[in-house]
Amino acid sequence: MRSQDLDAPLAMHLAQFTRKGRCHNFHAVPWPSVLDAASCELAQHYRTLLGADLSRIDASWSGSAVDSFFTPHGPLADAQRKTADAFGADATFFGTSGTTTSNQIALESLRYRGADVLMDCTAHQSLLFAAEAMNVVPTPCAGTIENPCVDIEETANLLAQRVSEGRPFDILVLAATGYDGRKLRLDDALPRLVASSPTTALVIDEAWSALHAFIPSLAGSTALAVASRLSLRAPVLVTHSAHKTMAALRQGSYLHVLGSSTDIENVRLARYRIHTTSPSWPILASLDLARVHAEQFGAGEFTRAVTLRAKLEAALRENPRTADMLASPRQDPYYDMDPLVLRLYVGPRSRAIKDWLLGEHHVLVTIAGDHLVVRLHFGVTDNDLDALINGLSLLASGSGPSALGPRVTSPQGFEPAIGSHSCEYIIPYPPGVPLAWPGELWTDRHATALAQERTRGAEIYYLAAGGGTRRTASSDSMALGTVLHPGAEDKPT
Repeated sequence: MRSQDLDAPLAMHLAQFTRKGRCHNFHAVPWPSVLDAASCELAQHYRTLLGADLSRIDASWSGSAVDSFFTPHGPLADAQRKTADAFGADATFFGTSGTTTSNQIALESLRYRGADVLMDCTAHQSLLFAAEAMNVVPTPCAGTIENPCVDIEETANLLAQRVSEGRPFDILVLAATGYDGRKLRLDDALPRLVASSPTTALVIDEAWSALHAFIPSLAGSTALAVASRLSLRAPVLVTHSAHKTMAALRQGSYLHVLGSSTDIENVRLARYRIHTTSPSWPILASLDLARVHAEQFGAGEFTRAVTLRAKLEAALRENPRTADMLASPRQDPYYDMDPLVLRLYVGPRSRAIKDWLLGEHHVLVTIAGDHLVVRLHFGVTDNDLDALINGLSLLASGSGPSALGPRVTSPQGFEPAIGSHSCEYIIPYPPGVPLAWPGELWTDRHATALAQERTRGAEIYYLAAGGGTRRTASSDSMALGTVLHPGAEDKPT
């Protein structure tokens, strides 16, 4: 059969796309890049396990052949134990269904009927949906509708208020790293929050910063490092999307536990309830290799990536046409930018420019509002940087997409009237962070932000609290489920 006769549209599209050569990826680490590592021995392990031997490894192995996934006692148990030691956890669980599933497992291990959850107002949708069986209150929010952030001081006050009333929150969920490159300064925020409610369990999503645990200048400010220095009276669960910053296959995820043997057992049982019973052994092997790579080369790769970031910033600053792209970081006492991220302001055409860079220059970046988000992970090379600089220079000189050109997206659906309360989550994807929560007052700023997301071509999802996905008419009444807006939390007078 000739390849052009093969009726497999997705397979054929991917085959044609990869024939264009290397994609200059500034989003997440493309795992083959590790084959260029300084250690020929480690590179050979990657080539063998994830290349030549992939078809033999990717099988449904029983516990006697390799190890039990859910109750390991052999090589998987050893790999998870070494990873826990490397990150500073009491236990680490590998996952092959992405950090969406790891977040679900973390919350499932803490769930009980009637539990009260204080949820980061910028949390990824996976955390929101995992908490739907509990009573969810979003944290007080600062920033803008388009760029929200947790108001740490008000959140600490709310935690303390609930403690004084004898009804402390059972769980606090924090999104410590974001799609847009921001990261929570946990070394400042976490001691304040834990002191306000010492018995509240913590679930911390550090999806974008797994490698930081291996960087001397950053390791002390990671969730596990900061939490381990506190007097904890409740478990701390931390998730990492390994492939975003480490040399792991996509969908590889770490779930770390700081806690008692009971806390660890609860996570193990929650994993049994939720995780697929057909885990990917190649992904599991890549999580093991990624830890070894990070231990041996993480610090050096970080230094090289910082140099590339400085080179990119200098090149853009030298060109008057691109200098204006360099965005000034917002000042916030509890947030920083990831040191390997550069945000470039390009205006409302951000999505069209993103698509143009990929289509014309084979350069992959992501967007956050009117900005391009450029991640200088260790897989980026000088050649990748040159391709990006060339594309941005052409863009600044007048080339680029001729119009906004938004893609066809999901139906617009009914929009709440200004001054009314949203009955649903309204979520632009990417990144999957709600623009509005059920019960939240819909303002003209929400309407403007939603219109901008539509113009950029984002997919817009309307989901009722509790799992409903059907778009209801404006006249339909909908229960708000278990989600309460912070306004529902009475403050003492």
